[in-house]
Amino acid sequence: MKIKFNYLLPVLLVTVLVASGCLSNKKAEPGPVPAGIFKGKFARLHVKPGTTTIDTLKADIILTLNAGGTFTVTGDTAAVHAGSKGKSTFNTTDYVVAFADDTYPATGKPAKVHLHGADYVYFYQGNILQMVANRDSISLRYDLKRTN
Repeated sequence: MKIKFNYLLPVLLVTVLVASGCLSNKKAEPGPVPAGIFKGKFARLHVKPGTTTIDTLKADIILTLNAGGTFTVTGDTAAVHAGSKGKSTFNTTDYVVAFADDTYPATGKPAKVHLHGADYVYFYQGNILQMVANRDSISLRYDLKRTN
């Protein structure tokens, strides 16, 4: 006596169709380039070597992103984050942004964090802009909301 599994055929067909739809090589649609005035929190997280202790420094900042590809950082720039300005380049396909800060010192290590470098991953949807950069044992995080 042979057992037929005809009732599994529709399930197998649906599984193959769903799997083939997930395997397409389409690139994601590029997202919008953030522009406007964004206010919110900046956090610098540092893991002390040899420990699991995290030091956190925070500041309230204002990031202005202009459609022409320039930026300025203002707000609480007294201790943790430097006020800065320069050029920004958004890769809206890979969600990576590079900042070239005109105030970043040419030599030495700055005392405050500058919005500088090419390794910021960002998320932008609606009025929310989040950016993160990880460098050695330091993580820089921006949680901002568009105000205009």
